[in-house]
Amino acid sequence: MKKNIFVIILLAFPFTTVLPQTDNNKPSRRQSVSFEAGFIYPQGTIKESLSIRQNLSYYYVNQYSDGSISSSTSGMLLGARYEYGLPVIKSDISTGLRFVGINSEITGYASANSDFFYLRYSMEETDTKFARVKSLTECNYILSIPLEIRVYPLRYRNISFFAMAGMEYSVICFKKAADITFREEIMNPRKDVVLGNISGPVNRNYSSFYSSIGLKFGREDKLNYTIEVMLPSFLLTGNNFYFIDVDYLEGFRLSVKLPLKSK
Repeated sequence: MKKNIFVIILLAFPFTTVLPQTDNNKPSRRQSVSFEAGFIYPQGTIKESLSIRQNLSYYYVNQYSDGSISSSTSGMLLGARYEYGLPVIKSDISTGLRFVGINSEITGYASANSDFFYLRYSMEETDTKFARVKSLTECNYILSIPLEIRVYPLRYRNISFFAMAGMEYSVICFKKAADITFREEIMNPRKDVVLGNISGPVNRNYSSFYSSIGLKFGREDKLNYTIEVMLPSFLLTGNNFYFIDVDYLEGFRLSVKLPLKSK
C-alpha cells in the first residue's frame, strides 16, 4: 500500500510543472539540478534474536559499553535531483535518483586479550552450539527515488534558511549481505550454516520519511550550495537489517545546485 501511494505521488509530480500561469506579475519558477552527498547514522539496538552470551538490552547501535559488545552502523548517500521552484509559496519540489549504502558491524571481547564474543548458532534438545566470533558485519546498497519539498521562510540576498520534508523508496537493491569472522579459522567451512541460523529473512525494500533544516548560499541565478542537518527520521519499512533494529535516522547532507532556466 505504501509503495502504491509513493508511485502515485511520483506520477503526479510532472503535472505540477504545467500549472496555470496567467498572471505575468508572478515571480518566475526556477528549475535547477542538484548534486548531493551526505552521511547517515541509524540509531537503534542489536536484535534480541541474536543469541549473544551477554545481555543485549543496553547495547545501542552507535555506542560502546563496558560489557563486551560494541556496534556501529553508518551510511552514505550520493544523488542527483531535479528541482522545480514555486516562488509564490516560497518553496521548491524535487525528485531524482539516490544511491544509499549502509554498513554495520558488531564486535566484542571476552577479556583484555580476547577480542571475541560467544554466539549461539544452534540449539537442538540438549545439543547447544556456540561459536567464538570476532565480528558480524552487514552491508546494504540500494538505488532509491526521493521526493522532497523545501520551504524557505527566510530569504536574503545570498543566504536562505529552509526546512525540508521528504520520502524515498528503493527501486533497486544492489547488495544485501551478512558476513561473520570467527576467532578460529577452523570454523570457516561452517560459515554459511551459522549465518543461515542467525540471519532470518529480511525486507529487501527500503523506504524512509525524513526531514531537515538547513542553509542555502549563493544567488538564485548562479551556482549555489546547501548544507542541511537531518532531523530524527524514520523508516517506513520494517525488518530491513539482519542484526539491528533501527529506531530512527540522523545525518547531514551537502548539495551543489546548478540553475537551468526560468519560465
